[in-house]
Formats: sequence, C-alpha cells, structure tokens
Amino acid sequence: MKEFDFLKEKTIEVGKKLLEWREKEFTISSKSSKHDLVTSLDLRVQEYLYNALTKQFPEIGFFGEESGKDKKPKTSGYWVIDPIDGTVNFSKMLPMFCISAAYVENDEPKYGIIYAPVINQIITAEENKGIKYNDEKIIPNWSKSLEDAMISMGNIRGKTFKFFEAFETKVMRIRLLGTAALQIAYVGTGYFDAFISVKGNPWDVAAGYIIVKEAGGIITDYYGNRTNIFNKKNIYSNPYIYKDIIKNLQGVLL
Repeated sequence: MKEFDFLKEKTIEVGKKLLEWREKEFTISSKSSKHDLVTSLDLRVQEYLYNALTKQFPEIGFFGEESGKDKKPKTSGYWVIDPIDGTVNFSKMLPMFCISAAYVENDEPKYGIIYAPVINQIITAEENKGIKYNDEKIIPNWSKSLEDAMISMGNIRGKTFKFFEAFETKVMRIRLLGTAALQIAYVGTGYFDAFISVKGNPWDVAAGYIIVKEAGGIITDYYGNRTNIFNKKNIYSNPYIYKDIIKNLQGVLL
C-alpha cells in the first residue's frame, strides 16, 4: 500500500532528524498544566509530517496533538499523529519516547507505525496482515496466567496507586514507561501482557490499537464493552489474562 509505505518512510525519516535536532537547542513549555509539557521539537516533528502527508495525499485529513490540529477531521480517512509520545521522557533525555503515526478510516485504525528512534525500534501493523518488529513478522509470546504476566498502565495524578493496589500482588511485575503509544505497542509484541489506559487520547493510542488488534489481542473498555480510539479508558490485553484484568479492575474504576 503506497500510503502505508510513505507514512512509514516519513515517520522514520523525521525520527532520525529528531535525534539530530535534539543535539541542538530546543525549548520546553507547558500546555494545560505545568506537568503537561510540549517542546519546540514536538511542533517541528508534527509540522514536518503534516507538510509531507498533506502534500502527497491532500484528500486525507490530519489529526495531530499539537498546533491546533487536535480536532477530528471531517474526512472519512485521516492521519493520526503524536509527534513525540513521551515528551517528559524526551525533555529529560530519557530514551523511552516514540513517534506514533496511524491511518484511520471511519474511526477504525487501518495501519499504524511506532518508531522509537533512540532504541531503533519500529513496530508496524496493517489490517489483516499481522505485525512486524523492525520489518520482521512476529507472533507475541504472551504469558498464559495473570501471576506470570508483566503489565503496564498509564499515569493519572493522585490515582495511579489504586491500580497498583489492585494488581501489584496479582502479577509478576508492573512497569510504567511514560509513553502510552510504546506501552500499547509492547502488548502487541509480547513484551507486556496488558496495558491499562487511564487518559488516552486518539493520537496516543491509534497506532498501538491496530498493532494489538493485529497481534490477536483484546481491546475493550473497563467493562468489557466494544470501544474505539476516542475512549480514554481502555484495556489492551493478551487473550489469556483479559478476563482477570477486567475482574481486578472493577474495584478501582475511576
């Protein structure tokens, strides 16, 4: 698919440029609160992808986190872009951040790309074609029981501890990486067995959504209902522990 190949090419291209730009000066500011950061490079990466994608495919809408482009387009097909997912990590020079890029049609992700440039990880999925890690097709090796599982979750100030209380003694380990897009993608690769989203936006989850789906994972809301990329509180789980995740979540619903 020419659109997928182009999106992948430009995502990797700008990811490599991002590492070059980071070695020079960049600024950090806040958005909704002092803890909600944005850097000048978030804006630069999004603008790079916006210009490339809209020039090549002007009929496809653009939906991105920054620069006033965070309103859902009226077109049936649109790109969903998070220029730097894990901005706080990025601002602290931590390697765990990524560019998340997806194409969505009628609100359903059709393909997605997660690129973590520092650690050189490229995780992709296309509808009905499975997933790839660094261009090699993979099948996740998921844990079969909750007690053997490594799960991940988002962070919501003042409430994250409730999730730890519900799961810490039930699973092998809990990991918080500070980048929802990469954590969701890691469910697809089998690095994690589940991710609990607590405040996900479409640009955080769209690429990971199709990656988990194509890997054979289960995605629902906290109550087990069918969901979509616009719901902030979703479960991304391997099929073996999904029911246990739902069961243990019921005591901590926000």
